[in-house]
Amino acid sequence: MRLLLVEDSALIRTMYRLAFPPREHKIEEAEDGQRALELLDASTERFDAILLDLNMPRMNGVEFIRALQQRPRHRDTPVIVATSQGETSVLLRDARRLGVAAVVKKPWKPLELAKLVRALGEQPPRG
Repeated sequence: MRLLLVEDSALIRTMYRLAFPPREHKIEEAEDGQRALELLDASTERFDAILLDLNMPRMNGVEFIRALQQRPRHRDTPVIVATSQGETSVLLRDARRLGVAAVVKKPWKPLELAKLVRALGEQPPRG
C-alpha cells in the first residue's frame, strides 16, 4: 500500500514507520499540510490512504482536507485522522464534517491502525 503520512512530530512519524513495514507499505512523509500538498501535486501515482494529524504548523489538518478536496486526482483518497483531541474539539468536528474515512485516538495501537488502513485499501475508490 502507498500511504501519505502527514504528521509534525518526528517521534510519531517513527511510530508510523514501525506500524507499517516497508516490505508491505510505501510511506511518504510530510511534516505539515503544506508539504503534503506539494507531495500530492508532484505525485504521478495515487495514495491508498492519508494518515493525518489535526494540529500542525503552517496548515492544520482541516485546512489540508479542504485543499485536498480541490484536487480531483486525490480528493477521493481515504483520510484517517489520528488525534489526541477530544470529541468536543472544533478541528475534529470540522474534519468529521468534511468526510474523513476514520478517526483514531492517539496513542493508537499499531495492529489496530494497520488493520483499519488495510480495510480502507480494500474498498473500491469513492466517487
